[in-house]
Formats: sequence, C-alpha cells, structure tokens
Amino acid sequence: MANPTTNYGFVLPTATDLVTDLPADFDVALQGVDTRLKALQPGTTTGDLFYASATANTNTRLGIGSTAQVLTVAAGVPSWATPASGSLTQLATGTLSGATTNVSGLSGSYKGLKAIVTSVTFANNGFNLELRFNNDSSGLYRHANAFATQSDVNPTATEMSAVFIGGTSSNKNVSVIDVWDYANTTHWKFCQTYGLSEGTTAGNISTIAGQGIYKATSAITAITFFADGDSFTGGTYTIYGVN
Repeated sequence: MANPTTNYGFVLPTATDLVTDLPADFDVALQGVDTRLKALQPGTTTGDLFYASATANTNTRLGIGSTAQVLTVAAGVPSWATPASGSLTQLATGTLSGATTNVSGLSGSYKGLKAIVTSVTFANNGFNLELRFNNDSSGLYRHANAFATQSDVNPTATEMSAVFIGGTSSNKNVSVIDVWDYANTTHWKFCQTYGLSEGTTAGNISTIAGQGIYKATSAITAITFFADGDSFTGGTYTIYGVN
C-alpha cells in the first residue's frame, strides 16, 4: 500500500495489492480522510467559525461569540470582541400610534440609550412629543427646554418634552433623545433632548433643546412616548444601545 494523494497524503491501495489486502488498505485510507476532514472542519457548536492555521491542511476553531460582539482581528487571527466605545446597537424600532407607545424590555448592557424619532404626526392639536421612563407617571421629572424664541422650565412635570412638533399634519420633524448611565441603580438619570421640525406655517423652522433629570435610582428598562394629550397618527422610533 502506497500511492499517496498530492495535497493531503492519503495512502491508497495500488494496482498490485492483493484482493485480500483491500479491506485493511481501505480502512487505513478512510481513517486518513476522516482525520483530515475533522482538521479542516473543527467546529463543534452552532455558530462556530474556522480559519486557516499555521499548520498546513489544518484549521483552527473559533467558538461563537456572545451577543453584540463583533468579529475582528487580534495578533493576526480572527477573534470576537466588544465594539469600541461609541458604537450603536439597535434595541428596538417601530411606529407611534394611539395616545402612547410603550417600548419595554430594554437591555441594560450598554453605557447609554439613544432614541431617534422621525416624521411624527397627530390626530388633532398635539404639538409636543413627550416621554416617560419605566411607565412612571409620578412627579419625578425635572426638565428645562429652550425653544427658538422662549424657554420653558417645569419643576413638577410627570414627563419630559422631547421635541416641539409644529402642526398636526406636517411630518417634517426629527428628535434625538440621549439617556446616559441608564442602567445604574445608585443615582438619578440624566436625559438630553434636541429636535427640529417645520413650524405651524409651512417653511418656518421650530427647534428645541433640553436637559432633564428623572429622579429615580432604578435602571431604565422602558420608554413611553406620549402625544401631548392627543394621539399619534404617524411617526417612527428607533432605540439604540450606546457602547
């Protein structure tokens, strides 16, 4: 028995082998094939990857990473890693409808939350997109908003204003809401909002920028969007975790 293959060196029967030799010859040959296939496909778990190693004709297994990790390169080989600080991971997205839209079950694995809300419209005369945390309607919110031409300070609010929407039918608006250290359970939560929309007169621009505090130490796991005493007829939200 000789006649090895070119790439992997599998030892195969030759034309001069006796018939009685063939069972043992094929056993040796197939064991070599089995060993080499495992070297080329070393995965053991769903999601495993494998890459060429320094050993010829042998791959190295890279086990599946954890949730939110990304594939990168370290020391010249593939590896899983947590994204660099500042990257965004989408946690939830959907449309606004009714008097309130609640988004719950937000992961606490990030440094902050960023919500982007666009194209909001109301049924009647609503003008503000407002929000609460953890379905908490108690008077624990403090915020100060600066409009284009005036300021508004509310010391006893039961929600926070996120953006001024100028009119019921115009959907030319966007608001951004940042909540930092939202999963902390020892201090109050800080919120920053800013937005831009078409005014009540077509072509006019309304802006708002604000800061607020939610006077609770519990981690934020839910955000509720309010239609300012009206009801939503449109609008899209996306909430991200900030690394």
